[in-house]
Order: sequence, then C-alpha cells, then structure tokens
Amino acid sequence: MKDNREEIRPYVADMAAVEKHILEAIERQHNDDGFKDFPNALGLVGRLAGLLKTHVENLETHLGSLPGGGVAATVKETVTGVLGGLAGVYDKVRKDKVSRALRDDYTALSLATISYTMLHSTALGLRQGTTAEIALRNLKELTPYIMELSQIIPQVVLKELSFEGYDIDFSLGPQAVRDTQEAWSPENTTANAPVGSGGYSGVTR
Repeated sequence: MKDNREEIRPYVADMAAVEKHILEAIERQHNDDGFKDFPNALGLVGRLAGLLKTHVENLETHLGSLPGGGVAATVKETVTGVLGGLAGVYDKVRKDKVSRALRDDYTALSLATISYTMLHSTALGLRQGTTAEIALRNLKELTPYIMELSQIIPQVVLKELSFEGYDIDFSLGPQAVRDTQEAWSPENTTANAPVGSGGYSGVTR
C-alpha cells in the first residue's frame, strides 16, 4: 500500500518552491526605489515579504517531518509551466511601473492561493491533517493581500499617469476602487453566477 505521507511530500515541496519564487521577486520590489513614491504599495510588499518568508520556513520545516525530507530541487512540471508565465517579471531584474509590478504580484498570489486550495484538498483526501491545516492557514493569510492589492492598484495607476504629465482627477480614485470591488461582492457574484447544477453551466450532450 502506498504511503500517504510520502505521496504528499512532493506537493508540499512544490508549494515551498512556488512561494520562494514569489518571495524573491517581492524582495526585489521592496528594494526598488520606484516603490518609494507609493508608500502604501511599499508597505504592502514589505509585509508580504515577511509573510512569504515565514510560509517558506514553515513549509521547509514540515517537509523535514515527511519521508524523504528536504526541499525539492525543482518544482513539478505542471507548476513550472504556470510559473513560466511569470518568468518575464519574476526571473529577471528589471525596472517596470509599480502598477505592473503589483499586477504581477496579484497574478502570482492568485497562483499561490489556488495551489494551496489544491494542496489542502489533496491533504484531506490523503488524511494528512497537519499538511491540510498548514495549507488552509497559509491560504487564509494570503487572500487578504490579494484584496489589498486590488484596492491599492487603482490609486497607483492614477498617480503614475500624473507623473507622465496627464491631468488626473484624483478624487475619482475612490470611485475606481468602489466600482472594481463591487465586481467581487456577494450580490454580484451570486447574481451573475453561471446557471446550472452547482452554479456551473455545463454543456450536455
């Protein structure tokens, strides 16, 4: 019979590699002079770097308790394929607009959260309670940062436009935040959910 603890180990290793990859990019952003013009964004990436570092350390410690122990040298092919889409930003040191950097952070954190959703589900299925708890805790700690990013980015976009010489009405910044946040409200997501069993509109034959 297969060892459930041995089976879960590669997935935990993948998760540690994913967050470590994101952490390296976030740390570069925190040291980027361009972020100094955006105190809210600078503060966010600073706090996020601290959280990601804690996650990576905890995942590596947990790996040590699993058969085989230690961090995998590379992530699995499927995860590498997704991270490859971020390589243009996260595998190179380059100057870019802060808004674009934050957009890429949002994308990377979305990858991390759905990966934690999968890890939590896998751990539950394999009856690996400790791993399931770690995955769920880390997921809950990351989701507020995605929300915060979505609230900060509109103001950053407007400020960057003003730096480029455009006449910007900054009083509309809060409206941009309200409008875009409304797209995620329970009222909107429920009203516009796909029709069908379980909220999914599938194609039947």
